[in-house]
Amino acid sequence: MQHSEFVHLHVHSEYSLLDGAAQLEKLVLKAKELRFPALALTDHGSLFGAIDFYLAAQKAGIKPIIGCELYVAPGSRKERGSQDGGYEGANHLTVLVRNFTGYKNLIKLVSRAYLEGFYYKPRVDRELLAAHADGLLVLSGCLNSEVSRLISAGELERAREAAGWHREVFGKDHYFMEVQAHGLEEQAKVTGETLRIAGALAAPIVGTNDSHYLEAGHAKAHEALLCIQTGTTLLDAKRWRFATNEFYLKSAEEMAGVFTELPEACRNTLAVAERCNLTLEFGSFHLPRYVVRDGHTLESYLEHLAREGLRRRYGSTPGDGVEARLGHELSIIEKMGFAGYFLVVWDFIRYAREQGIAVGPGRGSSAGSLVAYCLGITNIDPLRYGLLFERFLNPERISMPDMDIDFADDRRDEVIRYVADRYGRDRVAHIITFGTLGAKAAIRDVGRVLGMTYADVDRIAKLVPAFPLNITLEEAYQKSPPLAEMVRTQGNVRELWEVARTLEGCTRHASVHASAVVIADEPLDEYIPLYKDPKRPELITGYAMGPIEKLGLLKMDFLGLRTLTVLANTVRLIHQSREIEIDLDALPLDDAKTYLMLSEAKTFGVFQLESAGMRDALRGLRPSSLEDVIAMVSLYRPGPMELIPDFINRKHGRAKIAYEHPAMEKFTRETYGIMVYQEQIMQIASEMAGFTMGEADMLRRAMGKKDRDLMAQQRDKFIAGCRERGTPAAKAEHVWELMEKFAGYGFNKSHAAAYALVAYQTAYFKATYPVEFMAALLTSEMGDTDKIVKYIEECRAMGIRVDPPDVNVSTVKFSVCGDAIRFGLAAIKNVGEAAMESILATRDEAGPFKSLQDFCARVDLRLVNRRVLDSLIKAGAFDSLGLPRAHLMASADIALEAGQRQQRERAEGQASFFDLLPSAPARPPDEAVGPVPEWDADQRLAFEKEVLGFYVSGHPLARYQPLVESLGITRSGELVAKSPGSRVLLFGQVVALKETSTKSGNRMAFLTLEDMDGTVEVTIFPEPFKAAAESLHASEPLLIRGRVDDSDKGRVVLAEDVRPLERALANGPAMAATGEPTTLRVRIGVREDPQALLAAVRQLCAEHPGRVPVFVHLLLPSQEVVVRSRGLAVDPSPDLLAKLGALLGPTAAIVEHAGSA
Repeated sequence: MQHSEFVHLHVHSEYSLLDGAAQLEKLVLKAKELRFPALALTDHGSLFGAIDFYLAAQKAGIKPIIGCELYVAPGSRKERGSQDGGYEGANHLTVLVRNFTGYKNLIKLVSRAYLEGFYYKPRVDRELLAAHADGLLVLSGCLNSEVSRLISAGELERAREAAGWHREVFGKDHYFMEVQAHGLEEQAKVTGETLRIAGALAAPIVGTNDSHYLEAGHAKAHEALLCIQTGTTLLDAKRWRFATNEFYLKSAEEMAGVFTELPEACRNTLAVAERCNLTLEFGSFHLPRYVVRDGHTLESYLEHLAREGLRRRYGSTPGDGVEARLGHELSIIEKMGFAGYFLVVWDFIRYAREQGIAVGPGRGSSAGSLVAYCLGITNIDPLRYGLLFERFLNPERISMPDMDIDFADDRRDEVIRYVADRYGRDRVAHIITFGTLGAKAAIRDVGRVLGMTYADVDRIAKLVPAFPLNITLEEAYQKSPPLAEMVRTQGNVRELWEVARTLEGCTRHASVHASAVVIADEPLDEYIPLYKDPKRPELITGYAMGPIEKLGLLKMDFLGLRTLTVLANTVRLIHQSREIEIDLDALPLDDAKTYLMLSEAKTFGVFQLESAGMRDALRGLRPSSLEDVIAMVSLYRPGPMELIPDFINRKHGRAKIAYEHPAMEKFTRETYGIMVYQEQIMQIASEMAGFTMGEADMLRRAMGKKDRDLMAQQRDKFIAGCRERGTPAAKAEHVWELMEKFAGYGFNKSHAAAYALVAYQTAYFKATYPVEFMAALLTSEMGDTDKIVKYIEECRAMGIRVDPPDVNVSTVKFSVCGDAIRFGLAAIKNVGEAAMESILATRDEAGPFKSLQDFCARVDLRLVNRRVLDSLIKAGAFDSLGLPRAHLMASADIALEAGQRQQRERAEGQASFFDLLPSAPARPPDEAVGPVPEWDADQRLAFEKEVLGFYVSGHPLARYQPLVESLGITRSGELVAKSPGSRVLLFGQVVALKETSTKSGNRMAFLTLEDMDGTVEVTIFPEPFKAAAESLHASEPLLIRGRVDDSDKGRVVLAEDVRPLERALANGPAMAATGEPTTLRVRIGVREDPQALLAAVRQLCAEHPGRVPVFVHLLLPSQEVVVRSRGLAVDPSPDLLAKLGALLGPTAAIVEHAGSA
């Protein structure tokens, strides 16, 4: 292929965040289409996309030139202030890498810019440029460069000096005067002087186009991107914008036309490209150096620790099979050079355990390693549960091991700090990640930029299907006819669509990965650029996870798992309340009470097992072993869910189990002949066809990726192997087909086993130590009001009393008091950490508080002020003192004044002889103030809600429950299980209301409705608003009928009818909605014997004959089947609804009324 006679040397991609509109892959493809022999990438101030660009360009046959448009401070990078106008107080400089030395130097420059020079932008200075000039080639820059700005300002001598300085520092062969031509008047002026300076210095010139997008037609999309960055719209005349539409990746012919009078500007781009020859190496690893004891190598020390752990786990005679497995794993680890990796992980997990930080039993495929189990890295026996080492570390596929570790979420950062201290703070960093514009986000951002109303944009965005995840706009267009119709017929929507399609997939922002940390053997800026978010303290990489792994650096995931915090706190509370020491790792795995609770699906709050669908599955399964729980964790996912009914029926003997081969029986017996796990496919391939485990893992990967070519090769190999071992080809082919079918469903058993163990541990504590477990669970969710409400309801259902906070009993967190749970002081708003410490320290030092005055006399009133005191009273924290809350509130000023006086006198040394005697009982507060009426129940509850975020001593809606329980109310907590478009009837009170007007002037409203479970957002459009406007401001609870919808804020309800409860019930419960009952819907979940339940439902309905038809909804794990009961019509009386509720659950029977269908 004949190459073009031009190379673009000043190019911005999507990694010039919200400034470059060229996605890397498309950029490289465009360069290939235009036949460029080479291409540079010079994003603003960063190297975010450098590695992906390098690899993509090489793959496309284009020489990659890594570079950066650096920001250069006018003075020192360390100076802050208006050196040159603040925001644009840095000059631009185009820097290109010539070789590996230059690459390392550019990494240093970019890193120092973020770590030392950040002021609005990451900035270097002349000092850094001079120190890291080797291996770099520099172009003088665009209109915002130092040379160009000085020319624009008329300071020509200084401009020449600046150019001369750069030429001297970087070398005469490595400094080019950059010229551009985008049709700007200022550019023409600057170019003339630039040419004169170039002539005077004998510096060559080079032409660039400062490309920010790919095609000329993308200029509007680029304008939109700039508006997204600056928060403006295209209607804003003063918005920041590029002056012309010429900043795209022009062809060589177009660039020749631009520089007709300066042909050398184009020729020299080729000369620059010839001087840039960077080669990066991939495939070597840079693991942190673990220092072993004297006399040991990494390998010998790992074996020493592993064999010690083997004896600890299995006793002095573990058996030949166990010994052989350990030896096998150690030999592979040594051969692959990962002994140091295991020691690094062992070391920080050892530290965590020594510090009492809860560590998960395992995560991902690492739970399949016996070495990891013996070292204490994992805590689930891979031999007992048939977990495979090669699923974790395959000697036939050389790649870095990937161990993800769960820690208690409140102490995870301690482990990361330990690692940083041990290996060096300059060798440990969090990993950057990038957010992109997905389909819906692109529509919403572009719609705002185009000046469209929120409602119009929201309507368009909602037409994009929710599935598949990460759906593209093109896929949405094909799958959503209403969306396609709008795009075809409405000009403004078509404009939005075209701009959004151009920007879809662009990188939008940088953030920090939630768990990924990199650990290196040298300072990280020897390998990768570093990044610093000015709002965060930690060091961050300038490359994302993919490039970091490609460069051979160790990436570890330090995950914070809240459930581990719950378990650790449960163990602590058990010790405090019962003086029992619990070893979390030694819980009995055959506890009958735990499996009974699981079989009854009382799993609210249990890790992995609390969703409604999972609870239905558990009722049917009746798990009796950890293996059953492992299977449910694996199966309860989209796709495999459809296997759950068959799995349950096979377990209970209601479906036949047939094994095609003895290997099938050997490896799928525990899952009743169903291939649930990826490991089963590997084991069957090994047993039947003689695959090594490494080969079997390659087969698993091929099946999982549905790689047709590789699958065909593997199929032939599998069938040939089976025939060699005596299995007929026909049977081998049938087994292959089964393996192929289940491969799409198969789950990583190692991960499932580890998480099933955590699920079992939480279930065990809920069944055996329910008060301690629920107290720990409540503490873990202290910041989530809705979850606290639900867990308090669960406590009440379990018969556990939850008492309000008490200054004489409460600790900071939820605590256990006998058979009850006591609120923690941290749950009270306005009571800060310092105030809590003062209260607890005072109580510990001198005993319980006897009165409000005693409290105010003893605590530090500089910390416990009137606001804190009010909050404590409203929360009920002084109830144990025996006086009404209203009276305490009225006494507060007097108590504070007396307390301040006593503390002042003590501080001034005015205590008398009598103060040394035992104090007389404090004067009762009712002597200080007259009688005060106590708050009524609604006021008391309102104050609790104000300072706690929820109600403790009751609920204002509780008294209405008998009136509404037969109406088929959907509670806020149940909305997540409803599909969009479902009709629901809500009952609750308005806690927030915002009225607004549509474009046509009609009034509508957004409100937050609170019920016994939590809150739900409700939108009331103009038509129902007309009838409901008056009711929205009343204090009476409302009944709201509407449809479920999804918004960017989550699940909402679009109201169709809004009525005050009293008016809705005026004609009796059956008329509560909008008219006569029209349908009875009965929901039946997955059970062990649905036929018996169906018969019972039919019998109850027959006992209540009437004219309303009955529809039965069978809730299978993967679908909902609706059946109309022919010849059966009922009177949906409260008596029938109560009996159906007792049989199936309180929300199983729903009556629909006229106007609701």
